[in-house]
Amino acid sequence: MTRGYLWWVMVPMIVLIAACEGTQQRIEKNLPVAESAVSRLGEQLDRGRIRNAALIKTYASTVAQRKPDLRQLINVLAKEGTRDGNLYQGLVTRVDDAKRQARTSTSNQEREVLLIELGRIVQAADFAEFNRALSDPLNVLADLSDGYLARVDALSASATARANNAENLGAGSQLVGNPHYGHWQTGSGGSFWVWYGQFALMRDLIGGPRIGYGSWAGGRNYSYYHDWGRDNYTSPSARREQTRVENTARQKFAREGRNFRSAYASKRTGASRTITRQKSVRTTSTASSRGSTRGFGGYRGGK
Repeated sequence: MTRGYLWWVMVPMIVLIAACEGTQQRIEKNLPVAESAVSRLGEQLDRGRIRNAALIKTYASTVAQRKPDLRQLINVLAKEGTRDGNLYQGLVTRVDDAKRQARTSTSNQEREVLLIELGRIVQAADFAEFNRALSDPLNVLADLSDGYLARVDALSASATARANNAENLGAGSQLVGNPHYGHWQTGSGGSFWVWYGQFALMRDLIGGPRIGYGSWAGGRNYSYYHDWGRDNYTSPSARREQTRVENTARQKFAREGRNFRSAYASKRTGASRTITRQKSVRTTSTASSRGSTRGFGGYRGGK
């Protein structure tokens, strides 16, 4: 075997090893950044400095007085403005998963995916972004007040329903499809939404037949999670599950000769002008400063 042959074999291997080492170093650098961001967010929640978290507490108290029969559900929703809320705990879990993956990832592709996930965790833990994400559970409380309390960062329930020609799923529909509050259960008849235990009362509140994925995808209404925050607030495993459920529904519709409309084919109308302006400015500024995000695998944000 000639030295020239060995050289051509070794060079690609050396380049690959160098690339892997570089990615691993970025993970080691950015993992504590993501962990710190989530920790600081928790401190802000403890101090009552996240506006919509504080409003959730106020709204929950008001609705509980007006509808004492819903107190158990209201108490669950009230937790969303605290460290114990599913939205915040989801970030804590993702940091823990990232730590484990940092130890076990073996391929450069896995490491690049992990870098993107770390960037998204940091984006999700941003105080202003988390405040916006809390608008969904906050507005569930607003809807439960039957109009006594105003929605925040969103148009009224009737306005969004008309604008999107959405199905009327009642109060709580903003949380359908959000993996922090339930999951799609797939069977022979298709996929249907199942609430997590503490949110099971939502099923009785919304009433009516089970919510099927296909009809929901085509007729869903506006929510912050689905229309602006999904990339930041969805773990990689939850995102894969969303893709699987959508592909299953698409195939089922095709077999039945029906047209399938993706839940994410277009943004739904319903965000306030303030939210639209804030997200547009953030997207533009993030795209123009890609150099500062390369440490997170080139993450540029998203809807």
